[in-house]
Amino acid sequence: MKQDYQTVCDVTLGKKKDYLLKICQDDALLHLLEDCMTHHQLLQILKQDVFYKKLFIYALKALYQVSDYEQLEYHLMMMNTLFDNESYQEIKHELLMKICKKSISVHEYCIIRHLIDFKHIDFSKFINKLHVYYDVEAVECAKICLLEDQYHLAYTYLKSLNDCDDEVVLDLLCSYSVYDYVSLMRHYAKKKRGYQLAVSH
Repeated sequence: MKQDYQTVCDVTLGKKKDYLLKICQDDALLHLLEDCMTHHQLLQILKQDVFYKKLFIYALKALYQVSDYEQLEYHLMMMNTLFDNESYQEIKHELLMKICKKSISVHEYCIIRHLIDFKHIDFSKFINKLHVYYDVEAVECAKICLLEDQYHLAYTYLKSLNDCDDEVVLDLLCSYSVYDYVSLMRHYAKKKRGYQLAVSH
């Protein structure tokens, strides 16, 4: 099960160390990282230009070796917590442009949210942009909304449909809000009755 952005980005010192120890190819730097016990100590290592550049290069090598979206999300998440330089911003922009040329589903969205300044964006405007400008289907928009705990917004997208046969999405909506689920089922039932009346005439 995918996690919401806030949960995913809550990266502990232990996770950062594990990531850096996996990608690091310099023995002296490895020892420094192993001895690092606080965020302050890690920050002191990253403040040293020579170490920062080495770790950034190792991170890029690891990033370019990923083979699926799950690995890509993990590496971007970790890199976002450690690096913030012009080269990295350019790489993220290039990745964003490539992904936005494809059809966007929940999997692509989970990458996109690490490529933009997601913390400072209005989520409802963002999801509307995906729907309007990138032709993301209403059901996919609803899935993304549910992923980010925006269940009432998910209800709004599902309500724009005449019906929904995706039981997983409907069950998930029900788990968040029985009221919204029941309201949606009534809405679909009315739509069906209206359609049947129109056909019979």
